[in-house]
Amino acid sequence: MRGGDFMFFREFKYMLLSSLRSRELIFWTLLFPFALTTFMYMALGDIFDRTEKFEPVPVAIVKEQDNMTLTAMLNAVSAEGDKKLLITTYTGEKEAKKLLEEDQVKGIIYMGNKLSLTVKESGMDETMLQSVLKQFTKYETLIQDTAQNHPDKIEQAVKPMQQEMSYFTKEENTRGNQDNVVNYFYAIFAMTCLFASFSGCAAILQMQANLTPLGQRRNVCGMKKSTMFVADFAATELVQFVLACALLIYMRFVLNLQIGERYAAMVLLLFVGTSFGIVFGMLIGSIAHLSEGGKIGVLVSSNLVLCAMSDLMISGIKGVIEKAAPIVNDISPAALITDAFYALNVYDTYERFFVDVLSLAGLTVLLGGICIWRVRRNRYASI
Repeated sequence: MRGGDFMFFREFKYMLLSSLRSRELIFWTLLFPFALTTFMYMALGDIFDRTEKFEPVPVAIVKEQDNMTLTAMLNAVSAEGDKKLLITTYTGEKEAKKLLEEDQVKGIIYMGNKLSLTVKESGMDETMLQSVLKQFTKYETLIQDTAQNHPDKIEQAVKPMQQEMSYFTKEENTRGNQDNVVNYFYAIFAMTCLFASFSGCAAILQMQANLTPLGQRRNVCGMKKSTMFVADFAATELVQFVLACALLIYMRFVLNLQIGERYAAMVLLLFVGTSFGIVFGMLIGSIAHLSEGGKIGVLVSSNLVLCAMSDLMISGIKGVIEKAAPIVNDISPAALITDAFYALNVYDTYERFFVDVLSLAGLTVLLGGICIWRVRRNRYASI
């Protein structure tokens, strides 16, 4: 092994151990994102399922006497297909009450001379059932006449009622999870990638002789600063990339969040995202006239602003920025990361995803080049 290679791997090893031993960095890049994800899942994870998605409503039917008209209507709205509204169970009154009490059905429809509905509580499903009966009453005469005179045309008679109630049905016009809540979890990935900047800043601080004794020793060791920079970046990136992938596994397979299934593309995105975070931290850390506390302050404030712009705190901010100044989202790393996750989960093609990834990679290369230039030109009067 050549001397340069030996020094590179030795530097890589020491920086890797240093990153793993840093309690502060492990907290902000491992424990905090996992804790935030868990709390956000507990608070928001099922909002979409409870308020926006519609699923066919289970209902018990108690036949007090035959009613061909209602039976035809119920068969139509409970038939399999995109316009299915109800899941019907024909049973006796005692069994129906038991099903209602055990929350296996949302209501009981009594079918006799007059229709009646019994529900346990109020909610979207119960309102849906009331709407069904209301619509039936509206079209009762038409359906009844059709059932008696032209029973083969019942489906056509019920069709206008189905169209009037079509806003209840679920229609999928794109692939993936359309839940707005999932954007918060995309933003957590963006935050995790940006928080890698703290590791990058810590690494570059150890190269500055005017800030730490370790920096003084490293500046007189004879290793090229570019080699030192690349080794530090590689070791830090390995740690941050593994932590980001662990968060992906936790979200997808432990919490079972529907964030997509294009795992190879997600891993690529996390690699580029954490690379940007580290290089961004190194760039801020290379500013000579700032103290260590000042550099951390710049990172904290800039990361929080970028995360807020990517919808982490309040959903919809990124959309407002897109309308007012779209160029901001085109260069905001957090916005690029969240948009890339959204594109992977929703669109069939990779076009929008690769535009975001290449933009982020371009920013990473640009900042990395500036950082290497700044580090190499640093000179100290005495060490």
